[in-house]
Amino acid sequence: MYRCQKIYAAMLACGLAIFAGACSSANSRKHPQTSSGAAQVEKFPDLWRSKTTGNEYFVRMDKTHFYAQWVNLPPAAAQHHAYIHTACKLAGSKWVGASEIYMPCAEGEGKTEKIANTCHLNLKIEFDSISKDLITGRGQTLRRFNCGACNVIETGWSNFDWVPAR
Repeated sequence: MYRCQKIYAAMLACGLAIFAGACSSANSRKHPQTSSGAAQVEKFPDLWRSKTTGNEYFVRMDKTHFYAQWVNLPPAAAQHHAYIHTACKLAGSKWVGASEIYMPCAEGEGKTEKIANTCHLNLKIEFDSISKDLITGRGQTLRRFNCGACNVIETGWSNFDWVPAR
């Protein structure tokens, strides 16, 4: 059971770290301004990659909301219709919200690992800096998890950085 907890925690930590990078301070993000002339507008990237996990997320935001979705799921997770969706709202100088997670967890060692359950979780996430080149923040991660019961036993927090994927 301990192996299952480690694998699941690692999958969730990776996913959360990637999503956490999507929200940030409204003060640190420059919004395009329009003028009567042919002004150049710098486009904010919509695809971001976690420097920690390599997971890629599609990001969209407006003045008060931030959303991210994990897009490069591993084939085994995709077969189980896994997802991580993150939604944040601007709260002071940070974007604060949660990641809704639906993810399979495995039990066993090495080649004998078997999907034991597919669990729904909600974990907190905060983004403190967003620019066109870097998104930083922190996300709640699983330290101990009961795969069979889909029960969170202990959580912690991890920092993350995202960079444009293209």
